[in-house]
Amino acid sequence: MRLTDLWLNLKPRKTVWVALAAICLACTLLLLFYEYEGIPLAINRHSTHNQPTTPPPSILDPENSAATPPASNNDYQSNQYNPSNAVSGDRRCQAFSDPGNVVFVIKTGATEVYEKLPTQLLTTLGCVQDFLLFSDLDERIGPYRLRDTLAGFNETLKETLPDFELYRMQHEFRRTGQDMASLKGEKAWKLDKYKFLHLVEQAWLERPGRDWYFFIETDTYVVWTNLILWLQRVSPPTNPLYLGSVAYFMNDPFAHGGSGIVISGKLLEQFIGSEPGLAGRYDDAFEQNCCGDSVLANTIRKELDIQVQNMWPQINGEKPTTLSFGPMQWCQPVVTMHHLHPRERTAIFDFEQARPDLTTPLTFAELSQIPFPRTNPREIEEDWDNLSNVRIAFAGQAEITKDTCRDACLGLERCFQWRFNSDGECDVSTETFRLGGKKLPDGDGENAKRWFSGWNVELIERWRAENECKEVEWVNPH
Repeated sequence: MRLTDLWLNLKPRKTVWVALAAICLACTLLLLFYEYEGIPLAINRHSTHNQPTTPPPSILDPENSAATPPASNNDYQSNQYNPSNAVSGDRRCQAFSDPGNVVFVIKTGATEVYEKLPTQLLTTLGCVQDFLLFSDLDERIGPYRLRDTLAGFNETLKETLPDFELYRMQHEFRRTGQDMASLKGEKAWKLDKYKFLHLVEQAWLERPGRDWYFFIETDTYVVWTNLILWLQRVSPPTNPLYLGSVAYFMNDPFAHGGSGIVISGKLLEQFIGSEPGLAGRYDDAFEQNCCGDSVLANTIRKELDIQVQNMWPQINGEKPTTLSFGPMQWCQPVVTMHHLHPRERTAIFDFEQARPDLTTPLTFAELSQIPFPRTNPREIEEDWDNLSNVRIAFAGQAEITKDTCRDACLGLERCFQWRFNSDGECDVSTETFRLGGKKLPDGDGENAKRWFSGWNVELIERWRAENECKEVEWVNPH
């Protein structure tokens, strides 16, 4: 039988299936041709052809990165340095791509990494092409490698210091397959401080020669637009710079690590040099200090005679619910926030994505719409602390109630909010407004101490209207 006869003898239904199979085969062959030839399809608006395809050491095998075979072009054409590939749906990245002159360094710990890092990878780090992850345990999460920052720490101190008990437990938990999240707590916080100098040293040695090194933690949020616009204003740095939100230990200033620390490459070139060793010389300095970021500042000051420069409130240790909105934090751009749990991070990320123009700075004034939306604002909350901090005394009044406290606030010329507790204490805020958060009763039964909070919504909206930001107030180091 001839092929034409066979075709004519097929039933109509079979004819349709044969035709569909032929079409699928043709499409498959066409796609294979494009992949083999490396030709980007027109429908792929986020193609990364003509970009480097070799992954950096941060995503290579932790035990033997040099022996790991390079990925094929097809493996890395869509994820490049950052395997999450979050850029494809991120409006921030479309407004500003990674400038390539910043090393992003993220510090975490084995007890919290699975809780905090995934959301950060999909939000804050979505536009970052290349970053380094440091922890207190060497491990991998999918394609991401986390380095054990303490691997090179003085072995005698690791074996004898009480703060390293958790470090040893983590290795035992991994060996025996136990959940390290159960080790969360004060011990993890104490161990964390020992990472700082070794982390800074390793970051420079692995990524030397960049303009900026930006050190953050897994509960730090970075407003991408503001960071890029700020660094454009100060790049390339001509002097060694050490910038952050200043805190103090024993009257000595340091850049607070959770708020984010920005150090210029010129400083690290002088500080670290080309060989490892500086960090190890100061391993015995941490035990007597509260904080690793304080030891870092002391060491920079001792080695280079350079002090931290304050970038507050642009570099910030608060978050939308705890920020004090008012004259001191209003028309400045906010670059970082701290202490965010994953859902809070997602809320800010969604807020950023919904902005009409992501090429303009996000100010505190605009950010205030998250805790204080103009539609359906909060007026009163039970079991809530809005962080009001000016005590009001009622002389000669026998009983103070929450209504008494509220009326006192509303009777003042300017009072943004009030807080009352069942012990009869009334606090107000006349200069700023804050949302605060849930505060559960202290104690049980009828005698439990409770907190009540309220806001003068009309005054807050009037103050906002009277203080529209006509221009952005970029912060200068001070």
